[in-house]
Amino acid sequence: MASVERIRLGYNNVYLVSEADALVVIDTGPDYRGARETILEALAGRRPSVVLATHGHLDHAGLGTWWQERGIPVAIGALDLPQALSQSDADIDHLESYARSVGAPAEVVGEVIAGLELRRLWASEMRSRAGWRDARDGRWPTALRYPAFQPEQTVTDDEGFPCGLQVLMSPGHTPGNLVAWLPSERLLFSGDQLLPDITPTPAIQFLEGRRVPSLPPFLHSLDRISGLGATRCFPGHGEPFDGVEAAISDNLSQAKNRTMRLEQVMAEASGATVYDLSERLYPRALRRRFWQIIATVQGHLDVLAEQGKAAEAESLWYLLPASPWPQAASASATPWGTSRL
Repeated sequence: MASVERIRLGYNNVYLVSEADALVVIDTGPDYRGARETILEALAGRRPSVVLATHGHLDHAGLGTWWQERGIPVAIGALDLPQALSQSDADIDHLESYARSVGAPAEVVGEVIAGLELRRLWASEMRSRAGWRDARDGRWPTALRYPAFQPEQTVTDDEGFPCGLQVLMSPGHTPGNLVAWLPSERLLFSGDQLLPDITPTPAIQFLEGRRVPSLPPFLHSLDRISGLGATRCFPGHGEPFDGVEAAISDNLSQAKNRTMRLEQVMAEASGATVYDLSERLYPRALRRRFWQIIATVQGHLDVLAEQGKAAEAESLWYLLPASPWPQAASASATPWGTSRL
């Protein structure tokens, strides 16, 4: 029987899965001052067989280089390999172009571009500084780093790992996002695919320089995971929880309701920009939470496009011949997460 240990690293969880002489680490951990010492204390001299990064974001793969320096191989989803290999500013460039394309007023675009330039400056400083900076949001003791690294293994789908772990590709949160599944114990290690306190909204994503839909594959991944029969979830953030099927159903239901709400708004404003639709849906929060809301609306537009209900032409989104829809549930959920507590 495999055992699971949780290491709390600020806002993140790292898990040690062990059975007999095998030990798998799930997620590298975020690279902040003091994180390495916490991991070494938890390992207590044990040597992992492999470290499995659930996805390429800096708080889940940031310590990849450090593990490799200790002679431990690191595995990551194949489509997240570009994030591990290069910590360039390319995505900031793509986001700036995208921000100019959504139909926002000039002053809003200016604010958004200024924010992205601050992000670029911060990332550059974190790559070049010898010392640590204070954390920006209090989620970790200091700011995070992410040295580029070459993983020893890239995962595709349904691959076996030590301790009886199976890895399933779950694209959406990132293109190469994955989850780990322990069938013998019916345990799910979800990374950011399924969290206890929020309904994640995948961000605007780019692959090889082009925007790729993120919400449709994210929802398909949830559907796939729902068929596993997992009874307990070990998430990348927050407390482990039971009731996995109910949590997945809740996520899917909220997404469906938001898609229906957007469809209703488009029936009144077909031929609208992403920004116009966002303003109609979330007028009071859009300026303050631009990227969360824009990503939410873009995601549900992509869902409608996949369903053959909407299409884009020259940066305007149109509702295709409509069909009746049921009344959407209460829209009290915010686009960046809904508490289940």
